[in-house]
Amino acid sequence: INGSPTNTTSQTFSITATDANACSAVRSYTLTPVCPTITITPASLTRGTVGVAYSQTLTASGGTSPYTFAITTGTLPAGLTISTAGVISGTPTASASPATSLTIRATDNFGCQGTQVVTLQICPVISLATLNSTLTVSTAYSSSSAATGGTSPYTYAVTNGVLPAGLTLNTTTGAVTGTPTSTTSQTFTITATDANGCTGSRASTLTPSCPVITLNPATLPFGTVGVAYSQTLTTTGGITPYTYSVSSGTLPAGLSLNASTGVLSGTPTTANGAGVSLTFRVVDNNAC
Repeated sequence: INGSPTNTTSQTFSITATDANACSAVRSYTLTPVCPTITITPASLTRGTVGVAYSQTLTASGGTSPYTFAITTGTLPAGLTISTAGVISGTPTASASPATSLTIRATDNFGCQGTQVVTLQICPVISLATLNSTLTVSTAYSSSSAATGGTSPYTYAVTNGVLPAGLTLNTTTGAVTGTPTSTTSQTFTITATDANGCTGSRASTLTPSCPVITLNPATLPFGTVGVAYSQTLTTTGGITPYTYSVSSGTLPAGLSLNASTGVLSGTPTTANGAGVSLTFRVVDNNAC
C-alpha cells in the first residue's frame, strides 16, 4: 500500500489474500491520515513605524502548498491588512508599542493547519529637538536633543559621525555640552531609543566659530633713536599659544617683533617723524 494521502478522512477496509490453491484470509484495517506539522515563520515580525509603508511576508512549511493565511486571534494595527498569501502590508496609522500579539493560521492544500503566535510592533514617530548651531571655540556650549513622541525613558547615542572636539552627549538626557576646542565642522547623527525599543534620529552639523580675539595696546608708546625699546603685545579671547606677526606696514629700523611672545623690541636707528601705521596680527592655537 503506497501513495500520498490527500485528506484526513478515516477509512476502514478489508484486504483478502488468496493463495495458489484458492485458500484465503481476510483482515480489516482502519487508516486515519494525520496532518503534518505546519510551521509558520517568522515568529517575530519586523518593526514598523506610523506613517511609513510596511510589508512583511509570512511563509509556511511542512504541508502541501498553496497555503492560505488568516488571523485567528488579535487585531492588526490600524492601516495594515493580511492577504490570504500571508503578506501583511499597508501604512500604519496608529502605534502598537509595546508589540501586539497575533495568532496566525496557515491552511495547506489539503486542509491541514498550523498556527503561530507572532508579535508585531508599530513604533510611533520619535522626533529629536534641533541643536543650537551657534557655538564658539573656548566658550561653554549647551543644547538639547531631547526626544518626543515615544515612551520615556529614552537613551541617546551618536550613531554616525562624531561630535565637535570638546563636546559630549549625555546618554540619559540627550544634552550636548562642553567647550569646543576646534573650529573643525562635524556632521553626526544622534539616535534616541525609547522604553519600547523604538528609535528616532536627527542628523546635525555643528561648526564652532572663532571667538573674538582682541590685541592690545591700540597705541604704542613713543621710542627714541638710540634708546632701547620694548613693548609687549597682549591678547585676550583665544587659546594659547599665540603667534604674532606684522600684517601691514614696516617696523622702524632696529626694531623686531618676537612671533612667540609678542614682544616688540630693539634699539631704533632712524627717526620716523609723525610715526608709522602698523597692523599686527595674532593667530591662536586653533588658527583663529
